Amino acid sequence: IAAEDFVVERFSEFRWARNMALLNMTMMDAAICCWEAKYYYFTPRPSQMNSSIKTLTGIPNFPAYTSGHSSFSGGAATILSHLIPSEAAKYDAYATEASMSRLYGGIHYRMDCDAGLISGRMIGNKAIERAKIDGAE
Repeated sequence: IAAEDFVVERFSEFRWARNMALLNMTMMDAAICCWEAKYYYFTPRPSQMNSSIKTLTGIPNFPAYTSGHSSFSGGAATILSHLIPSEAAKYDAYATEASMSRLYGGIHYRMDCDAGLISGRMIGNKAIERAKIDGAE
């Protein structure tokens, strides 16, 4: 998604490198935060609490809270919205859709998804603060 939009924006190679670094640092920080929460709270998956819940994909072999997809998507949407403000609504919609897909798939509770989006967005905002002081804005 980011690469396609960077082509449309006609970013230079230097701008691509900076943007990809910001995006990937944001998502890595979101992963660290998410997995720290997963193993702190150690929340079972919905199907582990209710055997009548069946998933088409099986369940991941790690705790539910918070949702990784939601954390990554919230962070990515936030930093990409800063880099390409005209596409902010699209990025937010993509993040929400990715988050809710985990709920609809039966592998997360809503609280997992909501908390993941919130923490991802907070991490994205920290990345924006960093981006504003690197001299490239």
